[in-house]
Amino acid sequence: MRNIDIMRILLPPDDDSSDLKLEILLNKAENTLLDYLGRDTLPERLNDMVVQIAVTLYNRLGNEGEEKRTENDISVSFSELVTDDMMQRLKNYPRKVGALNAEDTKTSS
Repeated sequence: MRNIDIMRILLPPDDDSSDLKLEILLNKAENTLLDYLGRDTLPERLNDMVVQIAVTLYNRLGNEGEEKRTENDISVSFSELVTDDMMQRLKNYPRKVGALNAEDTKTSS
């Protein structure tokens, strides 16, 4: 089954998002994982994670940049895009040799 078909199943039944919008979100999610792993291709076993991140991005549409919001007595917090359980799973996929990450670019004082 294609990622876009899986995503449609996970979205609310009354959702009428275009395939183009969903493809953009799926592409953004895949690029997030590729950047994290420092790879050019994504292991097939991570396709479900691409969909999970894409659905999170879908749910955040219109709330970009927000971490927390309070209106009246209602407080909403947004979770990390890549959750702790996803990070644990990504440890099974070593980063490409020579790929940079945030810790590689820090300088000591």
